[in-house]
Amino acid sequence: MTHPAASAEGVSKRFGATMALDGVDFAVAFGEIHAVVGENGAGKSTLIRILGGVHRPDRGVIRVGGEERDFASPRDAIAAGIVTIPQELRLVPTLSIAENIALGDLPVRRFGPLATIDRGRMREQARNVLAELDFAPDPRTPVASLSFAERQLVAIAKALHRRCRIFILDEPTAALEKREIARLFSV
Repeated sequence: MTHPAASAEGVSKRFGATMALDGVDFAVAFGEIHAVVGENGAGKSTLIRILGGVHRPDRGVIRVGGEERDFASPRDAIAAGIVTIPQELRLVPTLSIAENIALGDLPVRRFGPLATIDRGRMREQARNVLAELDFAPDPRTPVASLSFAERQLVAIAKALHRRCRIFILDEPTAALEKREIARLFSV
């Protein structure tokens, strides 16, 4: 039996008196693209945050590959292969593309008890993952100099670098022009 890549079963979440989600079921298979649509306040962002490990559901079950999961943090979701890319991208503008991609997983070179960041390997890893997206900027380029669409590609490259297999993008086209939308969906 093939299990969904990720699923939410009977998920509910309340914030004070507000019921943000009430018994939501959602499943996605590998290779599928889904759009979650609804009015403001319908709970879309809450569902995204639960799947991404930001919030825990009050009731219900989250499964990844058929296995029940309880994410205590976004790091737990990433370890399970799920990454969320919010509208407000989590990139450091003053760092380079390569540094942003490697942040939290920096390659190191050891010299006995000492270690240093292996910047050459970091740039090479960035080049490789950016090539998967048909995006070839200099990995030393500061993120601050990129367009919003290019920053989204860097955020996606960061997720690919971590071997995530499930990508949840929150309103990825909201601030993009038509040509940038076409490039994003070509990924």
